[in-house]
Amino acid sequence: MTDEQRVWIKDLRAGSDLEEVYAVRAADVRQRRGGGPYLAATLGDRTGEVKALVWQNIDRFRGVLEPGNVVAVKGQVQRYNQQLQIVVRQAEAVSEASVDEELFLRSSSVDPTLLWKRLMDTIEGVGDPDLRQLLLRVFSDSEVEERFRVAPAARSMHHAFRSGLLEHTVSVAEIARLLSGHYALDTDLVTAGALLHDLGKIWELEIGASIEYTDDGRLIGHLPMETLFVEKKIGELEGFPRETRRQLLHILLSHHGEYGFGSPRRPKTPEALLVHMADNLDSKMAGMLEAIAAEGSDDEAWTPYSRILERHIYRRRLHTEDDNS
Repeated sequence: MTDEQRVWIKDLRAGSDLEEVYAVRAADVRQRRGGGPYLAATLGDRTGEVKALVWQNIDRFRGVLEPGNVVAVKGQVQRYNQQLQIVVRQAEAVSEASVDEELFLRSSSVDPTLLWKRLMDTIEGVGDPDLRQLLLRVFSDSEVEERFRVAPAARSMHHAFRSGLLEHTVSVAEIARLLSGHYALDTDLVTAGALLHDLGKIWELEIGASIEYTDDGRLIGHLPMETLFVEKKIGELEGFPRETRRQLLHILLSHHGEYGFGSPRRPKTPEALLVHMADNLDSKMAGMLEAIAAEGSDDEAWTPYSRILERHIYRRRLHTEDDNS
């Protein structure tokens, strides 16, 4: 089947019968209000996601609709509470050998080669020789470069696509550099922290037809992994300043901002606070713009509920040529 023949998630229409292959993003057994279990899953391809429901033969389908699987689904598309859903009648797992991963996970809209060049240009712009040498040592590591070029920045919330981590990291570094000048902070330290703040995600997440957590990702997490890796690289450099090490590692450990968001430390330096805020700004803005672009049309005033922002987003945009002008 060619891309043109495929029934993409974005093209689903209520009332139509469906026979297509999708990746399983999530699945869990729930209880009906009137009693009895049902299976609720999320299916996706590179154009979006849709809820899928199984009302009968729950035990049989539960083993098929496992997160990370690619499944051939038969069912009907329905509309409920203004959102589309699939009522599944049949589902079979598809062998990994026959899966074209690019059908199920989109890539950054920016060429990764150009993003990597922007990242390296940013490193070359770091004036502090110790920080520049550290960044070059980190990003010239063959494993780091190979993984970083394709890794997602998250499993679902923001930049959850191929090269999403690279796109997000470059954006955060560029934002942070601009703001550091405004506040007269240490721009080189801010830049290094921004470039390294999500490094551990190359080991936290694995990418295929879906994005899943690795065992290390679940047990350790990206903040400790990147901190340990950067600490190791610092140890390979002779005479790396102790105070620079201390403040850089603090940025990495505090960039989630609050304990409730998994941050071992809260930002206690201006540079750490700025990296946290730049990271938060880029992730939230990306989530909002993706919500606006993902579903519906300009005729629909509101997006579906956004998990990352915990609200519906008003999608109508002001145009250059206003009808009332």
